[in-house]
Amino acid sequence: MLLTFGDYSVIIVYTILMIFLGIYAKSKVKNMEDYFAGGKKVPWWMAAISHHMSGYSAFAFVGHATIAYLYGFSVWTFFALPIFIAMIIGANVWAQRWVKLKVITPIEYLEKRFNLATRQLFAWSGIGIKFIDEGVKLYSLSVIVTVITGFPLELVIVACGIVTVFYILFGGLWATMLTDFAQFIVQFSMSFILVYLALQYVGGWSSMWAHLPAGQTSFFSKAISPWFLIVYSVVILLSYNGGTWGLAQRFYSIGKPKDARKAAYFSASLYLIYPLAIYIPMWSARLVVGNIAHPEQAYVLVAEKLFSSFSPGLIGLFVSAIFAATMSMISADLNALASVFTKDIFQRTIRPNAADKTLLKVGMISTIILGVLTIGSAIITINLNGAFNAMVEWYAAILGPVSIPLLFGMVYKRATWRGAIASWVLGFITFIVVKYGYAAITNSETPFALYTGLELLVSFGVFFLDGLISKQTYQEKEKIDELFAQLK
Repeated sequence: MLLTFGDYSVIIVYTILMIFLGIYAKSKVKNMEDYFAGGKKVPWWMAAISHHMSGYSAFAFVGHATIAYLYGFSVWTFFALPIFIAMIIGANVWAQRWVKLKVITPIEYLEKRFNLATRQLFAWSGIGIKFIDEGVKLYSLSVIVTVITGFPLELVIVACGIVTVFYILFGGLWATMLTDFAQFIVQFSMSFILVYLALQYVGGWSSMWAHLPAGQTSFFSKAISPWFLIVYSVVILLSYNGGTWGLAQRFYSIGKPKDARKAAYFSASLYLIYPLAIYIPMWSARLVVGNIAHPEQAYVLVAEKLFSSFSPGLIGLFVSAIFAATMSMISADLNALASVFTKDIFQRTIRPNAADKTLLKVGMISTIILGVLTIGSAIITINLNGAFNAMVEWYAAILGPVSIPLLFGMVYKRATWRGAIASWVLGFITFIVVKYGYAAITNSETPFALYTGLELLVSFGVFFLDGLISKQTYQEKEKIDELFAQLK
């Protein structure tokens, strides 16, 4: 893809805007709560947009393209609909509870709900695996940008990482919220211009489907099994309602429980409708570009053909939108990770009496360190064969066992700290045994739905069974009753 001076100008202006918003957000940060939770003053609509922007990366433009190109409308059923359903459930179960917890970090409440050991286990394990996930996201983004621009991959990784860290460094969560809103406008504009051009090229919505192969309009496809869809939907439910720490922030940074519920509904509607704007160019690719040897390039090829002939600078807008998709997710996670290190680890176990200014400095320093680790993780991925897939799999392995006690600990009253820790440990062991044991026995790759599904079943089963077997002490019961009274 050949970029013009106009395209480079758009990318530069976009980058400067992100940095400017990060610097502007600094004026809103006076203490640690401002830096990590927006002072609990984030407008619900802004939190919803940020939740939406932080919920997917550049992978949506590439990874989803293969399914959209090959199987048609079913990509919406498999990827957009489960998130919508997850957020509708979350609006009625978790969104308001996150606000009522009155926390600054997503795992802060675990000590009151279970004990200090549980809080520390989840803090260290979450941070230990999460920065690897951030590296995968940064690597994915950089691969796409390298293909589009021709720039060296290492250079793109470092540049994207530095820009992301810089704009959240001083403004914290407020910087993330403001830049997410700006990035939403950029991505929204680019997407709907491309949708307009694609539909105009193919003669409209009805004409597009009429000229595509039979079966493309089906809501379901044999490419994805019902078991995979069920497992995937459970993972989405856990991740989007707080299992992914940066998404939990979007709720507890809102001041009022009812506003958090509105934010969840608004985010749900965005996940239901906006993916259509991403998928329409992918669906039209057969008609706009023709047969494509590598279907994952469908969106990029359609954008290249239609934008280059329409207006100068639109390819630059497209690249900026790709940036926006991943940088929103990375910045959200980095701020959440820094909050956990600062409050759940540093303040709780190292400097309990640290002044707020000290904690703010620690938060900024940890943001830099985690950003450097993310960049390093992305660069390492380039040189290690199979590292990309392994990192994705290991992150998925941690997500379920960490998310189940975190989310259901505020819903299920009877579980004890023993159940929370056992759920984590046995779920992770199940992942190791099933994934690598199955592969060794069958000499074939273990299906995602098998090892993830069994891991989730074990984690859920252990957590809820513990509530039926274990007895809470009087002190534990009193503490839990107080917490649940707060959550009513």
